[in-house]
Amino acid sequence: MPPLLPPTTPTEQLQWLVDRAAISDLLIDFARALDDKDWAGYAANYAEDGVLAIRPGITHAGRTGMADFVAASLGRYAGTHHLSTNHAITIDEDDATTRSYLVATHILEADNPYRHADGAGWYRCRLRRTQEGWRFTHVTLEIRYLSGEALIH
Repeated sequence: MPPLLPPTTPTEQLQWLVDRAAISDLLIDFARALDDKDWAGYAANYAEDGVLAIRPGITHAGRTGMADFVAASLGRYAGTHHLSTNHAITIDEDDATTRSYLVATHILEADNPYRHADGAGWYRCRLRRTQEGWRFTHVTLEIRYLSGEALIH
């Protein structure tokens, strides 16, 4: 499906730009919350019925429990570094889709930054405008490569 064209009136164009900025900020906060181990902040980026799908078999549905689910996975690392770039955003009224690039480093030992597990791929997301602002309704991580040491499972 080709991307929707931006609106043509100045008022619609302004709203379109504001929405794109808010969605991009949400994608950036998503990565920031992971790296800061702000699990509650991470979960707050989702709609109440939001879904996270990392790969077959690793899925969580609903904002409730999302913080604990992510903490159980990424909390095992001494630190992480998630880069979120190339935000392709399509807005259709109160719904949106995004495709963004991800490069993530997972530090295995706090005193040894040479031991890390890395991965990259795309986040494909669906979002909805809510009373809280734009929120994720579905986030899918498509891993394209892994390098360094093995991820901790």
